[in-house]
Amino acid sequence: MSNDRQKKSDAFARSLDLPYPLVGDRGGSVISDYGVGIPLLGLARRVTFYIRRDKKIRAVHSGNDIAGHIGTVVAETEARSTGG
Repeated sequence: MSNDRQKKSDAFARSLDLPYPLVGDRGGSVISDYGVGIPLLGLARRVTFYIRRDKKIRAVHSGNDIAGHIGTVVAETEARSTGG
C-alpha cells in the first residue's frame, strides 16, 4: 500500500503486470489501520501483506529488500496451490 491515489497504484500494478492489487490510500486511513505509517512524514513503510480470500492475513514482510517481498508472495502462493 502507499499514500498514492488508487489510480496511480492501479497504473503501477499494471506497469509491472502484477496479478494482484496494490492499495492506494491517499487519506491514510488504511495505512493507519495497518500500522505502517511513518509518523510526521505522511508516508507508508514498505510492507507486503499476503491476505487470503477469507480476508485473514497469512503473511507479512517488511523492509526494503524487494526480493524478500517477492519471496513472501511466491512462497504463500505456492503453499496455497499445494494446499498449505
